[in-house]
Amino acid sequence: MSAGLQWAIVAAVVVLLGGGATLYIRQVLLQRDETGSGISALSGTSWREFIHLVLEALARRGFNRVFDHEVAAGDKDYTLERDGQRWLLSCKHGSAFVLGNATVKELANDVRLANASGGFLFTQGRISDEARKTAAMHNIELLDGATLWPELRDLVRPEQLAGIRAAAAQRARQRIVLAWLLAALAGIALYFLLPAAGPAPADFPATTAAPAAPRAPGATEGAAAGAATAHPGEASADPPLDAPAMTAAQQRETVVDAIATLPMVDRAVWATQSTLEVVLLDTESDAMAAICPLIERHPDLVASRVQLTPPADSEVPVRFRQCRTY
Repeated sequence: MSAGLQWAIVAAVVVLLGGGATLYIRQVLLQRDETGSGISALSGTSWREFIHLVLEALARRGFNRVFDHEVAAGDKDYTLERDGQRWLLSCKHGSAFVLGNATVKELANDVRLANASGGFLFTQGRISDEARKTAAMHNIELLDGATLWPELRDLVRPEQLAGIRAAAAQRARQRIVLAWLLAALAGIALYFLLPAAGPAPADFPATTAAPAAPRAPGATEGAAAGAATAHPGEASADPPLDAPAMTAAQQRETVVDAIATLPMVDRAVWATQSTLEVVLLDTESDAMAAICPLIERHPDLVASRVQLTPPADSEVPVRFRQCRTY
């Protein structure tokens, strides 16, 4: 797999995870946080402030209060009227309430005794599912935490509402930053899990014959002819006595040029100073039998690691070999 494809996959995963998390935070968690903060704020108000908000919200729907039971402790039914029909309102002030079937049945009985058309039961707490079934049979509307806040949100003091929204937005921003950090970490982990990218293909110039080394004094014409006709890759391992010593870089270049001439090799390149990658044209023959003699000519390179990379359409895995292990 190429490095470009690796980075493209990683970038796509990071954007998908980070973007998806951001959308969820803004569309779901932000509203949930605002509702939770709003319900907490409503629970902290006095009974009279809370009931006034409730009555004002119902007044917007056309329900007007006809009787006001002045009870200091609160939690007393209020009678409302709309279009000539009467309704009873009961409020339970406090987020700790979990109203059950008994509370709804009590209000339903009050509605029947008052000959009212229905009723409302409001609380900042929670109403059980069983109570909801009973309320539906007696025309009683239930509003608890998550459904109560949208009804009263626009009636809260502007500065209080602004504070609630600012706190929810701040928490959403913190979550978004954390989500992108986690997405980036996931991308980094994925990068290391993907197949490693090999070195970029390079254009190798055609191998040219090296100029003949000057013959040592006294060398015979026959010896020179024998050296000239030696098979490539089978030249004597001993350099001429008067040849200058090659640097490590020159040795690596010489090995690459020599290995590239082998019939089963596509190209060779030093991936690192100690790892030589040899890209094979086929995997039928034993490439190391031909590669090692060319490496062992150079004492500085004999312990180098050889990475045998099969052709792109081969199922043979990449292998790492050494000519000598010391």
